[in-house]
Amino acid sequence: MLSRWILRLLLPLSITVLTAGPVASQSMAYSGAAAPPRVALASTYHLRLKSAWPQATVGEACRNGGDEVVEGVLQRGVDGVYRGSLDRRTLLLFCGAHGASGEACELVLEGDGKVGMTGYVLPDETSPSGSALRLSWRPSPAHGATVRGACSADFKRSIEEMYLSVTHGVELAVPGMGEGKRTERLENYAWTAEVSAE
Repeated sequence: MLSRWILRLLLPLSITVLTAGPVASQSMAYSGAAAPPRVALASTYHLRLKSAWPQATVGEACRNGGDEVVEGVLQRGVDGVYRGSLDRRTLLLFCGAHGASGEACELVLEGDGKVGMTGYVLPDETSPSGSALRLSWRPSPAHGATVRGACSADFKRSIEEMYLSVTHGVELAVPGMGEGKRTERLENYAWTAEVSAE
């Protein structure tokens, strides 16, 4: 059984964020107001997502948290969907009790590899361009991870398998063609996004 802390850290990043009804409905509903003017979107975007995960210290030398960066280029296909193979670098730190025994241990996961990302265009009245991207990404089969620490082999294996298999997602406003870079701390997700038209 995974610890509550690990689940609190990873679940907000998982595919469940894509099914959050209020978030999706807010980005697509205008409450009777006129839709903002649409600006032409770029055919290519450079995207950098930096994690804004909760960080906590247990005792003097034990830390829960870490950070992750997902970065690369998304290109629009003929179907209007944006796709790309982006770089992902992760440092995940865990310190605490897990499993039925409740024994405490420390764990460090380091990950490096590619993720396949897909982005669907949505109307968004808060975006300068009038559009947002609903993004989802999943680790490629060749994505690697190293887990070390004093936790049990089963626990380390479970964390590694989760890291290498979970689909993540966010929604973010995008600039229109020629509008430069947009940086935003995503309100409903544990990420800061930088996106610019290329």
